[in-house]
Amino acid sequence: MEAKSKAETEGTAIQSLPHMWPIYIQPPKLGMFRQLLRLFRKESVDQGETAPGQREADPLSSETGRRKSFWGRLGFGRKASSQNVISKQEECLKELEELKFEIQKCQFERDELYQILDLYIYDEWDHRLHVELPVLQSEHEMRMMAMQMMTNSISDAMERYKELIQVNSSYRIRHSQLLREQAQLKNNIQILLNEKRELLVEQTELPASSVETKRLCEEAGMNICDPSATQQQV
Repeated sequence: MEAKSKAETEGTAIQSLPHMWPIYIQPPKLGMFRQLLRLFRKESVDQGETAPGQREADPLSSETGRRKSFWGRLGFGRKASSQNVISKQEECLKELEELKFEIQKCQFERDELYQILDLYIYDEWDHRLHVELPVLQSEHEMRMMAMQMMTNSISDAMERYKELIQVNSSYRIRHSQLLREQAQLKNNIQILLNEKRELLVEQTELPASSVETKRLCEEAGMNICDPSATQQQV
């Protein structure tokens, strides 16, 4: 009974341990617990009545041995079963000791891993605070400066775009004015071409009229020089 109570306390302690293990520590194998449970069941069966197969295998319970001996009536079979139970209890206790040793080993490994993890986390955060954090801050400042420069360049580009729109509108107005002036010049050129044609026509007619004018001028000069002739003509 003491061994059974001790096994029950160990079982409750074992059931409460997996909640304390960290993620990276593997718990003991389930086969050991199943084997231990099987042994406890065998122990409970052996403490009660024997199985039917065992009764048949017992030479004292055969048909030829129905007349039980004196030692059998005094409980020789019970002593043998109690010896088997004691041996199985000793095996269970031995396995429990092995399990306790494995659990202690896992606990030691867990504590070592906790210490390593604490050191790693402390060193990692210390390294990040003293080395990586200033680098990240400088990178952040550089990126913010780049973003500010980009914002300024975008605003300058918008102002330049507005100026170019105004210049484009002024050029468009000037272009329309030049087109109107061009049309006016074309009209004036057409008028000048018509005048040139008229002058050419007049120039072709000018020699005949100049000969007639020359003859009249000569006759007038002769009349001025010789007034008697003019009187005779009169």
